[in-house]
Amino acid sequence: MEVGELLEGCLRAAEAPQSTQVSELVRLQYCCCRESLCAELASLLQEAMEMKWPFVPEKWQYKQSISPTDKTNLSDLISKHMHQLLDLLKTSIMAQETQTSLAVVFLMDRFLYWTDESSRLLKITKLLHKQHPDTPIAPQLVIRQARVFLNAGKLQKAESILSSLIYKNGTTGCWVYHCDSDKVLVQAVSVQVRGMVLQKLGLWLQAAELIWTSLVGFYSLPQPDKKGIGTSLGLLANILVSMNDEDFHAFRTNPDIDIPSLLGNARSHRLLSAAQAAKMSVVYSQYTSLYVLTNVVCNTPMVPPSIININSKSQ
Repeated sequence: MEVGELLEGCLRAAEAPQSTQVSELVRLQYCCCRESLCAELASLLQEAMEMKWPFVPEKWQYKQSISPTDKTNLSDLISKHMHQLLDLLKTSIMAQETQTSLAVVFLMDRFLYWTDESSRLLKITKLLHKQHPDTPIAPQLVIRQARVFLNAGKLQKAESILSSLIYKNGTTGCWVYHCDSDKVLVQAVSVQVRGMVLQKLGLWLQAAELIWTSLVGFYSLPQPDKKGIGTSLGLLANILVSMNDEDFHAFRTNPDIDIPSLLGNARSHRLLSAAQAAKMSVVYSQYTSLYVLTNVVCNTPMVPPSIININSKSQ
């Protein structure tokens, strides 16, 4: 059975009226599905349920020294066990194990986004949240809704979600943050996506300033987020190519933005700055699948040491 059909079955289960009592057969099916998970998936599921991280992390994302086992993206693990996860999602919904259901959705979210199945997955998320409003929803899923709105051209709806996250200091309902740096991460991603909204509107200068702010956030984490940094650098490169020289002058002379700390001498020219940002983006993103398409020979340092000392006003 195809992933779309299985996901549709999960959606129908979420739409079905809930019974007051779960049958023993349904509970047994749920327990069997959960117990059949491999050790790595079972561990990830448990960590998702315990709200260990606001975004599902890649093994290489926060490490300076990468071993061969760190280079495999979680999408490979998820795709390999997708049918198994969808079976668990359906049985957990039927067994009214909502915390498990939303944890499974959290794990599958990124893979299904890239296969264009986010719409149905988010419908399931909304239905489960409506039925069980006290069950936490991961910030990744909240921001995913904003990304879907952005892609659909519903910029006002995307902006509303992102503004809420930014101005409420990363708060998302009942989600529990284990440390302040997790809130910083959520805000950095929210600002990054908000920059994409302004990029879509052609507000290049404002978009560049927000992307810079997201970079400050990613670099300020106890372990800089290479995935976030790589994405923001790629966005910054595209924005710099699109903006005019007047906007670029305003951007590079902004006292809260220290371009040399990140891009070095390339700051003197808009297109040189864009090329340097793109080059660095490839380095930071080298373990993602996109790297295969964008690989270039590059000796750029992984973490420019002075970026962490940028004027705090830019945050």
